[in-house]
Amino acid sequence: MTIGPSGRGIAAPLRLLFLLALALCALALPGACLAAPPDLRPQMVFSSFSSNGMSELFGRILSEAYTELGYKVVIWKLPPERALIMANEGYVDGEAARVAVIEKDYPNLIRVPTPLYFNRIAVFTKRSDYDPESGFRGMGDRPVCICNGYKFLEKATTGMDRHTVASYENMLALLQNDRVEFGLAEYFDILPTLAKVKLEGIRILDKPLAVNPMYHYLNRKHADLVPAVNRVLSRMADEGRMEEIAHSMMHEFLGESLSPCPMLKAHN
Repeated sequence: MTIGPSGRGIAAPLRLLFLLALALCALALPGACLAAPPDLRPQMVFSSFSSNGMSELFGRILSEAYTELGYKVVIWKLPPERALIMANEGYVDGEAARVAVIEKDYPNLIRVPTPLYFNRIAVFTKRSDYDPESGFRGMGDRPVCICNGYKFLEKATTGMDRHTVASYENMLALLQNDRVEFGLAEYFDILPTLAKVKLEGIRILDKPLAVNPMYHYLNRKHADLVPAVNRVLSRMADEGRMEEIAHSMMHEFLGESLSPCPMLKAHN
């Protein structure tokens, strides 16, 4: 087939476009070679029962600690009971952090001795006559509300007129509508909710109702890692690094409107 003058006129630009495309591909190759290499560090997966502020805090502390040991950390947010079962049975490498009350029922979890965090139980209420010094007993038979999965609060409120909810938004709604008189929440954990929900007539008492150490747990298959992890966490605690991470996150959540609660201060 003979190509007339018009055909030759079209072929030349196409040939130039083809050559230009080849040149662009050649230029792209060095860039591909310089791309960041994949993260080949061994991975440690930890379950966490909280999908709120504490889970994020634990992830940041543990990521920094395990990076020193050459590991990458992944946090799986799971329902409270499932998180413990997954860690205890070894389906994941451990639990991000829990209070020590879980140890009796989950014997395959080994506690790393240095506390990862001290949780502070905050009291939310419309009442003005409750004295936090009176503790849980001072609430008497008045209805209280907690979030599902907090083992310490479940145990401490046994026998009380207790309402259990799935979220802090639900807790604050019950308080707002006078369905309960007290809401009990870990202060740091509820921070993301406080940043979104306006408290109308609800106050946060200045003194925490309870302060409990929370520990990082490894499944017993990683028992040999416990001393090394503890050394790093102990140094981070001594240097004030854990509190530094926590305060940084508080400012991220609330900016300059941080509560004056003693809960923001380092545990003595």
